[in-house]
Amino acid sequence: MDDEMERGTDLGVRAQESSVSAIFAPGERLCMPPYQRSYSWEAREANELLGDLMDSVETNTPHFVGAIVLINGAENGVLEIVDGQQRLTTLTILLAVLRDVETDKARAAAIHALIADEARPMLGEGANWRLTLNHMDGPFFRDAIQTPGATRNLDKDPGESESQQRMIRNAAAFMNKIKDMTDDERHALTNVVMNRCALVRVVVGEKEQGFKVFRVLNTRGKEPDAHDIIKTEIFQRARFSDKEASKYAERWSEHEATLGGSAFDDLLRQIRAIYDKSSRGELISAFPKAVLSKVEPRAFLDEVLPRYVEAYRLITTGEVQDGAIAKVISDKLNQMRALDQNSWRAPVLKFLVERGVEDPMAPEFFTRLERLSFVIMLLGSERDQRNRRFNKVMDAINNDRALFAKNGPLAIDRSEAKKVRERMQGRFATFGQRRAMALRINAALEGGVTIPPESDATVEHVLPRNIHEESHWLTVWPDPAKRREQCDTLGNFVLLTHKVNQKADRQDFRAKKDVYFNGGGGLDFALTRDLQDQDAWTADVVRKRTEMLVEILCQVWEI
Repeated sequence: MDDEMERGTDLGVRAQESSVSAIFAPGERLCMPPYQRSYSWEAREANELLGDLMDSVETNTPHFVGAIVLINGAENGVLEIVDGQQRLTTLTILLAVLRDVETDKARAAAIHALIADEARPMLGEGANWRLTLNHMDGPFFRDAIQTPGATRNLDKDPGESESQQRMIRNAAAFMNKIKDMTDDERHALTNVVMNRCALVRVVVGEKEQGFKVFRVLNTRGKEPDAHDIIKTEIFQRARFSDKEASKYAERWSEHEATLGGSAFDDLLRQIRAIYDKSSRGELISAFPKAVLSKVEPRAFLDEVLPRYVEAYRLITTGEVQDGAIAKVISDKLNQMRALDQNSWRAPVLKFLVERGVEDPMAPEFFTRLERLSFVIMLLGSERDQRNRRFNKVMDAINNDRALFAKNGPLAIDRSEAKKVRERMQGRFATFGQRRAMALRINAALEGGVTIPPESDATVEHVLPRNIHEESHWLTVWPDPAKRREQCDTLGNFVLLTHKVNQKADRQDFRAKKDVYFNGGGGLDFALTRDLQDQDAWTADVVRKRTEMLVEILCQVWEI
């Protein structure tokens, strides 16, 4: 694209058809403002971009990358990137790999000229780099990617943060494909990247206008990036100065690093539900009305969000370490974390933020909420029913008389108790429910402990779900109806590590016992230990064991 077309308006927005060579031309300096998220592209997205560029080589057509939104209000002629940092960062990684693989020094220098000034490649902080990332990733990006020869030594430093590790993984993915190309293929690809990558370069004069353009381009984007859109909304409403934006953005980045991007989005969903239980619709559009209409943006960032981030960290790790009642709360959190639905998170967050782990009623609250969460799962409640039930809990969080009342939101009535007992006698057809129930029973048994859901413990069916035609199991269990009926019941479950589970697989009962207890770790799990003295595995044994386990859980749950 040798000729560029620029369209300006009296609204302060200039749109310009451009190329990578023009975007990264000598004298151009782009920076990621501190309020932008860190690098998030995975190898799949990076490889898709490379594939598109290689298709352009074959078809001899340009590849349209999309719009890049820049703010021309920064000092020293630096353009702030409002939108496009993921694509520009990935293109820089690709250019760095092409430069480091190139054997012709003149060609390598021409490629590097799109990354930094060749005459001053090692000068400091953004003085000569075409692209400067945020304060958390910028120094690493310069050292591991932008510096000449860096991508030939990608194993030197794998990176500390998720974003840095993604840079290394994507550079390695590019290197694996490019190093095997012929010189002609590589030169053709380099030409496409430099000159036939089509972009629309949108330049605005003010931050506020940049945010507006950003929202127009991104509010129809995918949900995992919702916290970035919400951040721009909060920052715009707060009317931060550049210095303030930098300070608050650093804190926001720390929150994102603590939780991870998708978890940060989920936290914002939970906060929205707490502030407005009737709020519906997409998170990006619903959050401002539900939350920002009720709390001032600076107060939200200073006082509200940090408390919720810490509380969310507790509920997603189950690691409550301080205080005399920490173990009770940790156990209950880990038991709920094994469930395949997360509606319980909102009331837990509200309790932790408003009352804290040291509250004298915390053990009672978490014990009853854990029971309620399992009961709701066992009753097969629909999402709206679950939300209504947990909303009632949130309404009573600060009123112990209502919260713990005999007929309060945490109570289980006789009808529910009867249905739960009947349900636990039946089959558990889904993996998530089988594992949640097995882990919960293991904690309820004598000598049992709560096992975090991320552990290697897996559910082993003593009577296998699939049996070979010549299996000994067909002699003991000749009736296929009984096999189907009882295979997925609680009495047929034990816990093993994944490796031992695979080894046991479809063996007969005596062979399985040998695997379980002769070095297989079966004694480590309370749910597995009682099989040690069991001589046979029949339909009657499974039925009675199911009844015993159900009774134990009912006693623990007091239903």
